[in-house]
Amino acid sequence: MKKLLVPTDFSPYADAALDFAIQLAQKVDAEILIMHVILTPVNWVKLTKEQEKLYPDTLEVIRKAKVELSTRKSKVSSLGLEVRELIHFSDGKERLIKFLSLENIDMVIMGSHGKYGFKSHVLGSNTYTVLRKSEIPVFIIKPGDKAFSFKKVILATDFKEDSGKAFQLLGDTIRLMGGEPELLYVNTPADFLEDEQIREIGADFLDKYAYYPHEIHIYSAYNVERGIIQYARSVDADAVALITHGKTDLQQLFSPSVTENLVTYLDKPVISLNVTAKEH
Repeated sequence: MKKLLVPTDFSPYADAALDFAIQLAQKVDAEILIMHVILTPVNWVKLTKEQEKLYPDTLEVIRKAKVELSTRKSKVSSLGLEVRELIHFSDGKERLIKFLSLENIDMVIMGSHGKYGFKSHVLGSNTYTVLRKSEIPVFIIKPGDKAFSFKKVILATDFKEDSGKAFQLLGDTIRLMGGEPELLYVNTPADFLEDEQIREIGADFLDKYAYYPHEIHIYSAYNVERGIIQYARSVDADAVALITHGKTDLQQLFSPSVTENLVTYLDKPVISLNVTAKEH
């Protein structure tokens, strides 16, 4: 893990994400890229300096953003870490997914308000899209009063065959960050299986994809979100990780919306990885 992206709107929530990124970068010797997205009325990068003067309000937004970014960059660099700042201009049509690949980003770390719903409170629509479509782990942080700990991490999975590579990547990521994954299968009425069936399916999946031994924990609940939340609280987990599937048909339990609901209602950090994750 060499490069961490921290999108920021300069709120306390984004600053909490940056603080965690600093902790992680110190542990794995990674570079931090602090990004602020500015929506512009036109394709800003194609404007000349003279044309930019036609948009004084946007120029003022850019000026203020540069000051805020510089402050945060100085904080990180004072700790001896490699850091870059970046303003990303968007006209609302372009998304950040291509940027992640071009920059070889290994993880996105975002802050969440998490009180009044997910979509409107995770640094805007661009980073919301990152969560739904990213092929790398996305870590969503909430600010708290206690020092952040990352030891026991609930790793929720459905044992589907197409989750295998993502399961390996997410497990490696958790261990690299100093955590220990605790494997969870949520048994719901809509897709009910007997415990013996779950353990057989899980054993086959782990035999193919697990690098380390895992105990399978089974928790029954009305839906996946409730099961993950209740189990995480019952074992006092430090964070929750799950593999999502890009398609959201009715048969797919682990859709991106599950992550969105967890971020809204769970008072713990959440790591999400889309099942389309590529091998690195």
